[in-house]
Order: sequence, then structure tokens, then C-alpha cells
Amino acid sequence: MMNYDYDKYRDKRAKVLGVKKRGLGFGALAGLVSMVIVLGLGVAVIPKSIAFFQARHLDDAIYKLQAKTAWPGEVLDDLAGQAGVRSVTAADNGSRIVVTFNRSKTDVHKFSIFFSEHGLQAVLLNKMSHGQRLKMLEKEAHFEAL
Repeated sequence: MMNYDYDKYRDKRAKVLGVKKRGLGFGALAGLVSMVIVLGLGVAVIPKSIAFFQARHLDDAIYKLQAKTAWPGEVLDDLAGQAGVRSVTAADNGSRIVVTFNRSKTDVHKFSIFFSEHGLQAVLLNKMSHGQRLKMLEKEAHFEAL
């Protein structure tokens, strides 16, 4: 005697009983939900991770001239061209500058030598992490808006 093969007659049984497949199966639904969760976390975490890795070696040094005058433009241009310097930003009145630099390529000591070579007496007011300074600027902007 031959055994009854359920797979062979599955479609016929479904037609006779009126069973219709509707929607997604549990596996497909679970896969879809997990994919949405993973992609959502990726969208939230990946940009912050990339920003951290791009700025992890950056420091900011804030300088002021001893003579309390504005910084010469050619000195700022020469400083911006130094190896490891990402940007040089002058303050509102031009007496202070913020040098953003890669600490693995250069250091504050090299800037002191650079300023003395150009005959400037610059005072280092502060050295801090670039990310820390950006957070501080965001907080200041928030409090100024109030």
C-alpha cells in the first residue's frame, strides 16, 4: 500500500477547503522588523561614528598677541599652510585666533616657534579638544538664543 503524500496534494486541498495564503509569513515579518531596527540604528550611529573618527586627532589652540593688535593676514595664511593645520579662524576683533590642528602631525610647541620666527609674541590662552570646543560653542549659542 502506498502512503498518502501531503505535499503532492497540498494545492488541491487548499482549493477544496478554501484556504488562501494572505500577508507575510512569520519569518518574513520577523526579518523585515529586524532589518528596520538594524538600519534605523545604523542611520543613528554611523554618522556620529564617522564624525568621531574624522575629528579624534584634532585639537584647538587659542592664541592672542601680546601687543593686543590684530593678527597680520600673511602670518595667518602661512600658519594655515603648515603641516597638520586644518584651519585658522580669527575672532571678532581680530586679536585672537583659533588654530585647529591634527595633534598627531604637529603641536603647540611648533606654533610657538613659528610665531617667534615671524617676530610675534603670541600667548597661548587655551588648548582643548576640537570636539569639546564645538560642544562648548553649541552650548554658548543655545544660551545666547535664550
